Amino acid sequence: MYNIEQDFETISNNFRKIKKLCPVIEQAAQACVNAIKNGNKVMFCGNGGSAADSQHLAAELVGRYKINRPALNSIALTTDTSILTAVGNDFGYDTIFERQVEGIGQKGDILVGLSTSGNSKNVLLAMDKAKSMGITTIAFTGEKGGKMKDKADIAINVPSDTTNHIQEMHIAVGHVICGIIEKECSPKIKALFLDRDGTINVDYDYTFETEKFAFVDGILDLCKQAQDKGYKIIVITNQSGVERGYYTIEQMNAFNNYMKDEFKKHGIEITDVYCCPYLEHEDRKPLPGMFLKAKDRYNIDMANSVAVGDKERDSEAALAAGVKRTYLLSKSAAESKGVVISSLKEIVL
Repeated sequence: MYNIEQDFETISNNFRKIKKLCPVIEQAAQACVNAIKNGNKVMFCGNGGSAADSQHLAAELVGRYKINRPALNSIALTTDTSILTAVGNDFGYDTIFERQVEGIGQKGDILVGLSTSGNSKNVLLAMDKAKSMGITTIAFTGEKGGKMKDKADIAINVPSDTTNHIQEMHIAVGHVICGIIEKECSPKIKALFLDRDGTINVDYDYTFETEKFAFVDGILDLCKQAQDKGYKIIVITNQSGVERGYYTIEQMNAFNNYMKDEFKKHGIEITDVYCCPYLEHEDRKPLPGMFLKAKDRYNIDMANSVAVGDKERDSEAALAAGVKRTYLLSKSAAESKGVVISSLKEIVL
């Protein structure tokens, strides 16, 4: 019988050992960051599973890994069947990546070569061509490294000599590098964080009925001002009424969608809505979970963002997440960790 537990134990041990490679992974990521910031690109190549990983990682950069942001300049040299078959037929399979590097590579680019053995000839030739053109080379290999270990400018030799386990670590390392690239190369945005009930809409105590929706006085003007000044508007709301049984997730979502549509009628775009439907959870304010999720997803500059709520827990959560300017909308609060205001019209962004 196949020993599943042993397989997972091996995988776990490999990932514990890979932490020793953090400095070289950081070095590789920073090389990619510098290239992209200078207007260059990151190219990936490899065979078989490494071809799939090449395509996967290029897609993370051109598309999105975690953050909604502009596309980043990256390409997998493993995907154009016309080029691969033409070059393979006319010049030989060993040249399929070398020829592409020669054609589209530029000084200052990055070439990431993936090979579990470290000895794939077509990857080695591509790295030779890259180095002759002033392109930095990064090798993803196994523990022994093969010939690529000495040929590459930066070699990431993951701690295994078994093909499948090497590939598991290659994609994990690639994801870490994509995360660093994305964070460093994405523009930081500022956000206006808003509580919902009592800040955006009139609070009828566990509000969920769309027919009762009504804007709090001053919220439209505040949001228009924020939008004009480049703030993304993000709603952060506790909705424990779901767990209490007062309304369902579907009713909560319907109310949120109705709210967004009402804003849209006034030319205001709500970037996202974060809800915590639980009584005890790391996302429930005064804990900062929802703020931190928004920060990671949108690369938000928390220090230059603003939060507004009507309960002290709103201010506590925002401050815990690093938001410096927090406002508490209250006509009765004597003091707060945020700035107490009696009207949204008092906020100047």
